[in-house]
Amino acid sequence: MGKILEQILDWSEVWATLIPLIVYIWVKPRAPWIRPLVIYLVIALLLGFVIDFTWKSVKLNMEYLSKKIFSWLYIGEDLYTLVLYNVNSFLRLLLITWFFYLVNPKYKRIYIIITSLFLIAAFINFWRFESVVMSFSSSLFTVEAGIILFYCLLYYYTVNMNEEIASPLSMPSFWIVMGLTLYTAVNFLIFLFYNYLINAEEKYAKNIWNVHNLIYIVLMTFIAIGFKKAK
Repeated sequence: MGKILEQILDWSEVWATLIPLIVYIWVKPRAPWIRPLVIYLVIALLLGFVIDFTWKSVKLNMEYLSKKIFSWLYIGEDLYTLVLYNVNSFLRLLLITWFFYLVNPKYKRIYIIITSLFLIAAFINFWRFESVVMSFSSSLFTVEAGIILFYCLLYYYTVNMNEEIASPLSMPSFWIVMGLTLYTAVNFLIFLFYNYLINAEEKYAKNIWNVHNLIYIVLMTFIAIGFKKAK
């Protein structure tokens, strides 16, 4: 049972992403804020599949298969999937910012300023300090999580100050923001110390990533609920 659960969690970034996508196809919600989320989910699904497939092929001594299909991820004999994690984090922040721009437009100027500063900081980081290809960027993931959590708090403040809203739970976007809040709050410290853990306690780092996978499943479930309520 332990190995079965491990396999389920290992592939969670693929199958869990399908949950909201299936709900989206089923209910066909029309709200404008749906679009950035769907784009994010499609990107996350594709990147998650490539990452998990190449990683599993190495563990199962079937690396020749991933080399044949995803040769662009190899430099010589070395596999470089960390760049996909960094790309996923970068695009996720931009698309989630777009989502908040649509559901909570009161803070448009703040979104633009923070996004601009983030782009500048990311460029400097990968130009001077970290390799976007060869390292899992804890700084990128941590800053991304912090920014999204800040956007969630702005959203809650707006909802709380709006006396016309009888029940926030009736709002589809509220469910998605709750999922984002849980995801970023739980994973903030994981992202912050993950590079250190990989170097100091690699086995522990791999185990603690299961926490990320579990809360990722929760996030996808909340997004699916939001889609269903947006029908």
